[in-house]
Amino acid sequence: MRNPVHWPSVWQFALSSLAIFIFLSAALLLAIAGLAGVFIQQGAFADPLPMFLMAAGSAVSGLLLVPSAFYALWRLMGKQVEAPANVLRKLQPGWWVLALPAVVLLGYLITQYSRITWLLLPVLHVLAIGLPVLWLLWLTVRGLPLGSPQRMWGVFDSGLVLAPALIAVAEIFAALAYVLLGALAIAGKPELVQRFTSLSSWFAYGSPSPEEVIQVLGPLLVKPAVILAALSFWSLVVPLIEELFKPIGVWLLAGRDLSPAAGFAAGALSGAGYALFESLALTSSGAEWTALVVARIGTSAVHILTASLTGWGMAMAWKYRRYALLGLTYLGAVFIHGLWNGLTLFSSFSALAEAQGLPLDIPGVAQLGQIAPIGLITMALAAFAALLWANWRLGRPGQVDAIPVPEPVDAPSENPEESML
Repeated sequence: MRNPVHWPSVWQFALSSLAIFIFLSAALLLAIAGLAGVFIQQGAFADPLPMFLMAAGSAVSGLLLVPSAFYALWRLMGKQVEAPANVLRKLQPGWWVLALPAVVLLGYLITQYSRITWLLLPVLHVLAIGLPVLWLLWLTVRGLPLGSPQRMWGVFDSGLVLAPALIAVAEIFAALAYVLLGALAIAGKPELVQRFTSLSSWFAYGSPSPEEVIQVLGPLLVKPAVILAALSFWSLVVPLIEELFKPIGVWLLAGRDLSPAAGFAAGALSGAGYALFESLALTSSGAEWTALVVARIGTSAVHILTASLTGWGMAMAWKYRRYALLGLTYLGAVFIHGLWNGLTLFSSFSALAEAQGLPLDIPGVAQLGQIAPIGLITMALAAFAALLWANWRLGRPGQVDAIPVPEPVDAPSENPEESML
């Protein structure tokens, strides 16, 4: 009797293939735009480097989707996959990360002294972003159940592609709501309406430089209302959205009878995929390249930690009906993420005010901005330590749940060869 079509694998193959086409096509178009900038070097093509950095990131993202499509197609063809090949262990990322200081140093020297930075930096850019994410992921999931290769790559690529897409849509709607509320608040103040009208005309017809924009908008950006609005959005709304969708790879495993250790590992995979995408997208600039890629190491650790915690909470809820625990882990992830974003904002507002000699009218903001870098470093180290501890705790023989739990409810046994869906 012919086996029925495995529709989850059909969807995985189709969506992965579509994403591969989109990413590689985008990489080609960005590279062409970058080459145009090399020869034109004026107007929108004044600096070709960002185009090449985005092209490199898009190309790598597309290539990382190939295993997901391959294993899904292999499943549809009725081929048996040896379960599960520990790709991370075979790659030995614990040794690869030793190359990171040399990569960052070489990238710094290229940005400072090379006339062909656009040609040399993209490869180093991918390595400087990818090596820490791979290393952190390896430390987090080593020895934990990852499922079949199809599932492992599907969960990782869900975080790489699907999570950013869903998060972007949700955050756009949230930002529009904030803009609408701001417009309603400004509408009742004619002097502000006139000021924003003048600024709009200046932006549209004046073609100001980034330095001029910061100089003009600086006094507005340090207003108490703007600071509070930014904090509420980036430290509350954004974490609520991102911590919901970031472990999308785990949500797609609902009904698969995941153990808490497997849920934690799946969350780490999905979180690592998202961390890689975000870091590649947000560091596509030659300005302050070294500082940006180093700072993203801490951000990646936080992303992997929060997604893995939520993944663990989801598995606990599905397997043991610990739904209150899932709520607590989600809120804990939101708190960690919100604190990280808040410290980053305090540092930015303090630096802006200090650079332009502007007062910060909210008490304590300047002081928090001064200690924020120390707080961010402390949080990054704490996230790293938490990942190591969780891996040790969940990976101990006979200790897969980390905390005492009641007897599991009846559920179908987990097939290690099943797909991610």
